[in-house]
Order: sequence, then C-alpha cells, then structure tokens
Amino acid sequence: MEKIIRILSTVITSVLLYVVCAYSYLSLKGFVYNNGTFTLVSPANAQSPDTSAQEQNGIATKLDNNMGINFVPVYTLGDSNAPLTIYELSSLGCTHCADFHLNILPKLEEDFIKNGKIKVSFVNFPLDRKSMQGAMLSECVPVLNRGKFINLMFENQRDWMLSLDSEKKIKLFAADAGLESEAAEQCLKNDDLAQNILSLRQEAVDKLKMQGTPSFLVTGDGKNEIIYGVPNYQALTEYLNNRLNDNK
Repeated sequence: MEKIIRILSTVITSVLLYVVCAYSYLSLKGFVYNNGTFTLVSPANAQSPDTSAQEQNGIATKLDNNMGINFVPVYTLGDSNAPLTIYELSSLGCTHCADFHLNILPKLEEDFIKNGKIKVSFVNFPLDRKSMQGAMLSECVPVLNRGKFINLMFENQRDWMLSLDSEKKIKLFAADAGLESEAAEQCLKNDDLAQNILSLRQEAVDKLKMQGTPSFLVTGDGKNEIIYGVPNYQALTEYLNNRLNDNK
C-alpha cells in the first residue's frame, strides 16, 4: 500500500511540476490560463477599442495616417503594386478568422485581388498555444506553400483544435506543405521566431488597440484604417470601392 501511495505521490508531483513550468513559460510569452485554455491578455496600456470616440469611414475606424507599420506578412495574395493593402491579422484557432479566410477571402480574390485593386497580406496573431504552434510552422514551410498551409489549418480547424495531440496533426499539415518532420521540430523550438511573432502581435495591440481576431488593417494613399471583426461582404465591397475611388 505504501508503495502505491509513493508512486501516486510521485506522479502527482510530476504533473503539478509540469503544469507550473508550462504556465510560467506561457505567461512569459504573453499567455495566461483562462477557462481551460491559454489565451492572450493584453497589457494594461492596450484598452478595448472605443470606436465611438474615433472617426469612422463606413465599417472602418480611422487611424493615425503617420503611424509606422512594420508587419511582416506570412504571405501575400495579389499584385505588389495594388493601391490598397489589407493586413489580415488572424489567429489560426479563431473560428471567425476561418470564416473570413474560407468564405470571404475567395470572393475578394475574384472581385478585387485578381484585377489588381487590392492585395491581402496574412499576419499571425496567435491567441493560444496551439495557434502559436501553427503560426510558427506557417513561417517555416516553403514560401510558395504558406498559403496552402494556412488554408489546411483553417479547413481542419475543429479537428486539430479539439485534438489531444494537436501538435502531431499540425505537423502533418506542415508536411503536406513541404516541411519535413525534423525541420518542423526545429521550427517549434526556435525561440527567436516565437519572439518575433509575439513582438508583431504586441505591436498590433499597442498601435491598433486590438483585443481580438480577426482585424483588418487597410492601408493605401497615405491612409490607415482598421476593421474590427468579420464584416458583411456587401458592406466590405462598398467600403473598398469608396477607398479605391478616393485613390483616383
């Protein structure tokens, strides 16, 4: 009986030690444990966006036109010379982000991207540990296959988000996108890459007052505006046409 108690005590101690270490690490990385998952908690100086006190342009909130934008996108769809750029700030585990990427982005591609009116740049804004792993791997797969990887992650979001071994599933998507297993392992251990992703995320929090995903920073003709949340496609079309007409 004493032997069984000692074994149970050792197991419980090990589990508690693992949880404490994992919690400490993720807290340092900008995550906290809340309602059963690790999520982003914004710093005190990044309050919830108060659009009522800011000038609006239809569905978008106007930002400082002189604000420096240093986002490095994972990949970009569209002509590099397009007059408007939409930065799609997105978390791979966010259902609303998946809705935009799978259902609205293809419409934008047909109506605005293929004809050179806009380009869309995907920027990682991970909100939990699993999304962070996906974000890291998205920047390690071959450049030409990054769009494919992002699509796989969104298409199979429910599968890997609910999995007890999500890392294994995410690695399989990375393999489909051309990243070998050993390279994937090294990618997930790359602290510099993790820090870079978190730094870009923090910049979005500080400059754009983001509190959730997705958000869409629209730049062009010296104007910076942001759309919080997934817009109705008709409203988005009207907004983009108005912005494009302003550029003429």
